[in-house]
Amino acid sequence: MTERRQERYTHLRAAIRDKKSLLVSYSGGIDSTVLAVVARDVLGNNAACCLIVSPLLPLREEKAARAIAAREELQLFVRESAILEKPEFRMNPKNRCAVCKQESARILREVADEHAFASIADGTNADDIAGYRPGYQTGLAAGITHPFVEAGITKDDIRAIAKMHSIPEYAKPSASCLATRITYGECLDPQLLARISRAEEVIVAAGARQVRVRVHADVARIETDPESAERIFVLRDAISRAFHTLGFRHVTLDLDGFKSGSMD
Repeated sequence: MTERRQERYTHLRAAIRDKKSLLVSYSGGIDSTVLAVVARDVLGNNAACCLIVSPLLPLREEKAARAIAAREELQLFVRESAILEKPEFRMNPKNRCAVCKQESARILREVADEHAFASIADGTNADDIAGYRPGYQTGLAAGITHPFVEAGITKDDIRAIAKMHSIPEYAKPSASCLATRITYGECLDPQLLARISRAEEVIVAAGARQVRVRVHADVARIETDPESAERIFVLRDAISRAFHTLGFRHVTLDLDGFKSGSMD
């Protein structure tokens, strides 16, 4: 670890220590996992994490999150969100992340109050605060803290810290909620979200490292990394059949590859 990176890591630990007790908004992704592990090391039993589950969270991600928390001996609370019952979210507006963040913050606050945690934090890092991020501002307004941002910790820093803590998911690709696969303004139907989740399972089973199945009416557009694209093309017949079985009329492989936030 470079000297500058070590300074940021020291700052991170100090920022966490100052919070006295901390509940981490946890997804099983590398950002929230690293934050939860460092918080556990700094605060011991005064740190815990909360996994919020809903139809927006792919089942594979929920299972992975639970397994990682158990392996790392994290104190884990699991709560369900009824976010899809809110019309202002289900109609999939441009500010859906802000609506979801408000609901998540409410649940996190309930858990924090129930178990007497003084602060709540999420894994937003210094690279995340550029661009269109309505959820970040909503989180700030709701009292969610961002220790990585406070310490100037970037995504590369997080991966380095994960290696230092022997967290095997240090190279795990970023994930996002299933709502990001659907065009703004199109209803977030639970059955469609489930179909998308199953379609992505097909691509993961084919050996893809990174995948998003974006949906445009009856078209499923597969975004993946270049190496995985070659594998998908070889298996295109089986993948196409599986997608048709799920109800998608057309199946495409995006030649531009994976791009985070490509439907923003």
